Amino acid sequence: MSEALQPKGAWIWVGARLLLVFIGLAVLAGLFYTLGGTDAGAGLSGGFTALFGLPFCLGAIIQYAISPGGMAKSGRTGVSVGFLLLAVMVIVGIFFREGLICMVILAVPWWISAWLGALAVSGLHARFRQRAVLHSAGLILLPFALLLLGPIAANPTHHFEVRRSMVIEAVPDQVWPHLLSLDGLSDEEGVWTIAQDVLRIPRPRSALVVGEGVGAVRLARWGEQIGFEEHVTGWSPNSHLAWRFVFPDDSIARHTDAHIGPDSEFLGIETGSYTLIPLADGRTRLTLTTRYRASSPANHYSAVWGEIILGGIQRNILAVIADRSEAGAVQQ
Repeated sequence: MSEALQPKGAWIWVGARLLLVFIGLAVLAGLFYTLGGTDAGAGLSGGFTALFGLPFCLGAIIQYAISPGGMAKSGRTGVSVGFLLLAVMVIVGIFFREGLICMVILAVPWWISAWLGALAVSGLHARFRQRAVLHSAGLILLPFALLLLGPIAANPTHHFEVRRSMVIEAVPDQVWPHLLSLDGLSDEEGVWTIAQDVLRIPRPRSALVVGEGVGAVRLARWGEQIGFEEHVTGWSPNSHLAWRFVFPDDSIARHTDAHIGPDSEFLGIETGSYTLIPLADGRTRLTLTTRYRASSPANHYSAVWGEIILGGIQRNILAVIADRSEAGAVQQ
């Protein structure tokens, strides 16, 4: 009997089968998450297996659970795989405290890989109707096999730059002091960003320079718990300020996302700078540049999110500096 002609009561068994498979998927995903934190699976969280291999296998398993006879339509497959995979990610995120940022970034490659896994099972059904169960079950071993590639295949490393500019209605010497001393910032200051209003990255509270010239240290605070340092490497009053980032603790990773800490194996926020260019009519173009390193199988995909996340943070900081500089210029 074809799946299209099965009695309605048969779908109760389909639902029960999906529930069992869903529980198995959650356990499998949790297992790989746990392995990612051990020496045996070092690098797994950002590796090829976690990005592509695991969701491919999850999609294959979901497809077989939905349609063991291989008769499901591709449209229904894509939607079903997407929703079930999302549910698995949410549950793993809750139980293993996966960060929202990491889950959002992974959503696209995971869905695509899972959909390809579902198509693979459909292809096996069409080609090897009698042995589809054997071939589909064999896919479960794929992520474990790919795990062995971890110590062999190193992730490529690329360096990226994110830059945002803003024209401020104030002269450079009215803007410069705010690069050295920003304090008492509130959540109401700045602009709306995906990074801070959707992904819930804390907003800046203060940025204060201790010392003067090259070698000075800029102490930055975000929210109530995050702190880091910017060690000054370039100092030209009213013109240029440059630094290298130093992260004395793991406060950013603990309060944002453990897998994308700013000084980790997969990501390194390296340097930053402000450049002030005087314009006509007493205005200033302020440019904020951040350079970082990415080491993963999908660096250029990650760079898109770098533009969204880091670019949003930069735009917010520039807006705060612009508002305070322009308010000071009016008072003078």
